[in-house]
Parts: sequence; C-alpha cells; structure tokens
Amino acid sequence: LKPETGRSAESGMAGRGALVDWSVSLFENRIKNLIGFDSVIFRANNIDSARIRGLELQAGASLAGWRTHANLTLQDPENRSGRANRGKDLPRRSRESLRLDMDREFGRLGAGASLLAAGKRYDDLANIEPMDSYVTLDLRGHYRMTGNWIIQARAENLLDQDYETAAHFNQPGRGLFVTLAYQH
Repeated sequence: LKPETGRSAESGMAGRGALVDWSVSLFENRIKNLIGFDSVIFRANNIDSARIRGLELQAGASLAGWRTHANLTLQDPENRSGRANRGKDLPRRSRESLRLDMDREFGRLGAGASLLAAGKRYDDLANIEPMDSYVTLDLRGHYRMTGNWIIQARAENLLDQDYETAAHFNQPGRGLFVTLAYQH
C-alpha cells in the first residue's frame, strides 16, 4: 500500500442565539492513494484519487432542562480514479448521516438518549454490493451515590437493529451495561 496524501478545505459559520447554538460547514477533501477495503480482492488497496465534498449542519439548544444536540452530514464520497469505477461512491461511506442527542441532570440522577441514522452505502468499489441504511437508539443514565461513586447504566441499540458497517460484519444487537465507577 502507498501512503495516503490529501488536501482539505473547509468553510463555515457558527452562531449563538438566545435559544440555539448552530454551525454550518462546507468541506472538500481530495485524497491520493486513499486506503480502502476492496471486497473483490478481499484486502486493503489504494484508490488512486478520491474526492469527498459535503455539508455539515449542527445545532444545540436547552429545552425544558434537556440539553439537545443535532448533527447532519450530507456528503458526496466520489471515486475519482481513472479506472472503471470513476464516479462511483467510495466504499462504506454513506451520503447522509444524522445524530441526535438529549441529556438532562436531575440532581444526583442523569439521563440521556442518542439516535443515529446512517444512509445506504456500498461495500465495494463498483457499487454492486449495497449495504442498507440503519437507525440505532441508545439510552443512558447515571446515579451519583456519593461524591466519588457513581453507578451508570446504558442500553445500546435498544431497537435491536440488524445492521453492518462493513459487509458480513454484523454489529452487536441490543446490549445492556451497568458500571460502578469511582471518580477522584
């Protein structure tokens, strides 16, 4: 494999209002020798030339005691090599993704939720092997028992969504976790 090299440009604006903090960014990345997994030969390989351009929108606000944050990314991950796959989407990169977070403190208690949605994408350079879009929902909470001891619980992929971020590599189903932590 050859090392990746690239150039990036980004332009953005951000603001803080009475109710909402926000930002808007336009970006473009041009990459030579992008390292990507080629599912046809089943190994990592260089993509001669790639361009990823897009728009990222972020907003955050406090509503009824809840701190909320949203992030939307729209991108065009294009294979720009001079080969047969020119103009195809880069493998394993969705054109759109959305993340929503909400968190709140209730004295010693804290609660939160995260929703992640990712659009369809392809696992291969030729864009023949599609991968489905997916949505996951995570919940979290904690209780501060004393000044230093905290018990945390989280439920990941609460909807038990079957999804893959790479073909044939299933992501975990629903998971429940409890942690006892000492913070000094």
